[in-house]
Amino acid sequence: MPKPTRYVLLLACVLLLALGLAGTALAGKDHGSSGISIPPEDVEKVEVLYFHPRFRCVSCNNVEKYAREVTRDEFADEIEEGKLTFRSLEIDDPKNRELVDELGVTGSSLYVVATGDGKEEHREIKSVWLHWNDPEKCREIISSEIDSVLYGGQGAGRLPLAGVPVVLAAFLLGLLTAISPCPLATNIAALSYVSKKLEDRRYTVLASALYTAGRMVAYTVVGGLLILVGLSASRVSLFFQEYSDWILGPLLILFGLVMLDVLKISIFKGRITAAIQEKIGDWGLVSSFLLGMLFALAFCPYSAILFFGMLIPIAVEAAGGIALPAIYGLGTGLPVMIFAIALAVGVSEIGKHVARVQKFEKYFRWFAGVVFIGVGVYYLVVLVKSFF
Repeated sequence: MPKPTRYVLLLACVLLLALGLAGTALAGKDHGSSGISIPPEDVEKVEVLYFHPRFRCVSCNNVEKYAREVTRDEFADEIEEGKLTFRSLEIDDPKNRELVDELGVTGSSLYVVATGDGKEEHREIKSVWLHWNDPEKCREIISSEIDSVLYGGQGAGRLPLAGVPVVLAAFLLGLLTAISPCPLATNIAALSYVSKKLEDRRYTVLASALYTAGRMVAYTVVGGLLILVGLSASRVSLFFQEYSDWILGPLLILFGLVMLDVLKISIFKGRITAAIQEKIGDWGLVSSFLLGMLFALAFCPYSAILFFGMLIPIAVEAAGGIALPAIYGLGTGLPVMIFAIALAVGVSEIGKHVARVQKFEKYFRWFAGVVFIGVGVYYLVVLVKSFF
């Protein structure tokens, strides 16, 4: 194996190993949320705090409603005794700034704060957001969390440890990106590139692995920077929480029009990408790694929404989120690896399927464009209705 290739492989492995260790170290930390260790018999007061931005969506209103109802209906005696209170607080209100900073609030969120034994501890009830449209389940989670602080027992509102569901979500988002209309063409180009020496199976397998590693490293660098910014600049998160409904609808409609070729935006034509691809085409195995990085950074509207709009917000909030872009990158490159390895071992039928997928790419893109426009219109309708 040539020395440059070994260096690239070593660098990729070191980076991915470091990210894995960082993710493991962070997995035990829950940003903005800690456990409550005060024994129930020592708890003197419990506060249920709901934080919200100035403009609220349907899910935000539902969670506040359920939390208010649970505290009022199921813990009436505790409220009368002054042991339990419920408060709804606007994040941007200056008088709440100290509490927002103390708890690390970055958006709509529900907290249980316990006081007793000479200390104050808090825990965020995150899983209510997974069930905001299920009143019974949402109330059950809130009730269980309050009960666990007041009387002991296991709360139901904490997300699973080690980020397993979040890791799965990142991987599935990567797969969705890989087979989505816009990136599909680049993946087909990558498949033809890494499989150009089919007679050398070892070369094909290494090239596809390096291509995937390149995607993982590129997404990790970009995502890592954004996650660090998100964790250290809560105002950015608050801005998107407050104004996302105003932005998302028009953007989805715009991207839908681009996918339908109604709007022609040259940045999505890939001329620069094609020129660079041609330039590095003769660099051997190293070029596969660089090509993976290049294609990962060639965001189109669809992949940009999946990465910036879905993965990064999840990663900012998740324990060990710094490792999620690498998992996402693995998902985006895995189909190329599978097809390349299949071709290398002589599965000739794969080539026919790839050609068929390429033929129908434009129909997939048109379908996605219609869906984007439909969802964008829905967001605008909901936004308009919120004013009446």
